[in-house]
Amino acid sequence: MAYRVDFSIEAVAQIDGYLAYLRRYSRATAAKYKLALQKAIDQYLAESPETFTFYWETGAPYRAFLFRVSRRTTYWVIYRVYEGDRIVRVLRFRNAAEEPGTHDL
Repeated sequence: MAYRVDFSIEAVAQIDGYLAYLRRYSRATAAKYKLALQKAIDQYLAESPETFTFYWETGAPYRAFLFRVSRRTTYWVIYRVYEGDRIVRVLRFRNAAEEPGTHDL
């Protein structure tokens, strides 16, 4: 049974900011990465969220996976699994190059 995936206000703002940034350069590129992110979320989080380990900065209960945008750019998709409710809550979408400890979890 699949999990329901929902998003924090912060994660939505971060994803929207990322896509807006890409749209300034290319609408096609923005659409491509929006689709890739949606596929990753559907495949990894909705189907098997416990595949990924705990987020290295915080430990449990936060988990994360790296979403690769290019050879040099990756984003952490940081989330929490609520097993009993079958919900995955995406908490942050942050550039992996950001200063550690600034995720505000």
